Amino acid sequence: MEITITPEEMKALEADYIEKTGVPGILLMEQAAQGLVRALREMLPGGGRVLVLCGPGGNGGDGYAAARLWTACGGSACIRELTDRPRGDAAVNRTLAVQLGIPCEVQDENAPLPECDLILDALYGTGLTRPPEGAALALIEAANRSGRPILAADIPSGLEGSAGAAPGAVIRADRTVTFHRIKRGLLLGRGPDCAGEITVQPIHIPAGWGNVDGLRCLTPDDLPAVLPPRPADCHKGSFGRTLILAGSPGMAGAAALCAAAAVKAGSGLTTILTPAPVLPVVQTLTPAAMAKALPMQDGRIAPEALQVLEEALQKADRVAVGCGLGLDASLSPLLSRLQSAPLPVIWDADALTFLSEHPARLPASHVLTPHPGEAARLLHVTPAEVTARPRASLHRLQGLFGCRVMLKGARSLMTDGLHTAVNRFTSPCLAKGGSGDILCGILAALTGRVQGEDVPLLEMQTAALLHGLAARRATAENGEDCVTPADLIRHIRFR
Repeated sequence: MEITITPEEMKALEADYIEKTGVPGILLMEQAAQGLVRALREMLPGGGRVLVLCGPGGNGGDGYAAARLWTACGGSACIRELTDRPRGDAAVNRTLAVQLGIPCEVQDENAPLPECDLILDALYGTGLTRPPEGAALALIEAANRSGRPILAADIPSGLEGSAGAAPGAVIRADRTVTFHRIKRGLLLGRGPDCAGEITVQPIHIPAGWGNVDGLRCLTPDDLPAVLPPRPADCHKGSFGRTLILAGSPGMAGAAALCAAAAVKAGSGLTTILTPAPVLPVVQTLTPAAMAKALPMQDGRIAPEALQVLEEALQKADRVAVGCGLGLDASLSPLLSRLQSAPLPVIWDADALTFLSEHPARLPASHVLTPHPGEAARLLHVTPAEVTARPRASLHRLQGLFGCRVMLKGARSLMTDGLHTAVNRFTSPCLAKGGSGDILCGILAALTGRVQGEDVPLLEMQTAALLHGLAARRATAENGEDCVTPADLIRHIRFR
């Protein structure tokens, strides 16, 4: 499990470690540089010329040290710097780079970049809160225009490290090597669009030093512990009974995708409760799931449908509600009943619209899964306000409804009321209709299955991780634009 850290927390933690252990800061810088060179080897397996952009502080020092280590292992490096008199440990590493014969040139605002195979961005670290200007601005803009792959040291220059704001120009990196722990700003705001693939480089400081909490991030390495193998003597009842209240004329596909994802993600028994006209379509699309009809009267849900729901709830372990369900007022008695259901209920899509019009405190085991537009309706604000302050919006939702919340987005945020998590394993291919229905089905299947501490949060984390990893596999096979919901479901797997 990875845990994020803010720039302020990292600065205090590093100072505390150096003071209490006597380990010099330049040794931590050397460890950071080794992580950068490891990434350079992966990005340039045949070697090549690296242009290193160095600022005056510690981030620049990481760059000077990486240039030296890259050269020492057979690569070629040149340095463009903002000053030839950097501060502290950065000055020592600059001297070592110069002694090794690495060209160092102070950047003129109008000077073009030298020829290179890759750019290493070490201009500014997490402390920058103002827009880059002058030579730094020129370097950032030139790097982004260069067409060369960019590796960022700790955080892309120009990106704020706490909330991911970018007050001006910002490096758009293909990969970021961040040090000790992931900086929170890499996962929020502009961070996902600017950081590229993120790897974490240890720098001697023990993982638990300072006991600093942050956003929790489940990784693929955690999956064997939270989703252990099925026992040899298991049966379908061992993995729970999922009830899905979903679908309406013209939206049968949403119900089918949710059910198919639940089946693929391990639900023992899956039942779709859907309006009678939709049942044949849903049953055909998801033969592994059972289906039961909601009776209709004059084209609307009949009053006796409430009894059908009651009977289905008696046989269920968890409920997913809302995918393609529609907004007809005749659904209100069924949704009102679910608001007080003692078993876990996952509220998605149209069911969230119902909650925005009929708010109520929900049992703690329930889950809301809004995207920013749905969250805006629940909070009676604009979607722009939600995207500008996602963490605040997440916690407002939890406070209002009293249950677990997953705020979907480029990096989905989750809270169980005690801890907060983020999923960083995702893909732009998920920006397509049907993706949310699949996530809802995965989460339903995993409810009651996940093991470990803080299970209410882990269930959401695991579902988001499996969803994102499936998206990455599908992207590798088909490309970001051409992934279909069927591709996504096909690539759901635990190992």
